[in-house]
Amino acid sequence: MQYSISHDDQSAARQLRPVVITVVVAKLAVFALLMTTINLQAPMPVAIELAEMR
Repeated sequence: MQYSISHDDQSAARQLRPVVITVVVAKLAVFALLMTTINLQAPMPVAIELAEMR
C-alpha cells in the first residue's frame, strides 16, 4: 500500500515538472524584458547634452 502512494507522488511530480519549468522560464523571460525596458534610456538631443556640459 505504501508503495502505491509513493508511486502516485512520483507520477504527479513527473507530470508537473514540465509545467513548473515552463512557469519558471516564463517568469525569467518577463523579468528580463521588464529590466531591459526599464534600463533603456531615450537618447537626449544634442542641444541638451551641450547645455549640460556647460
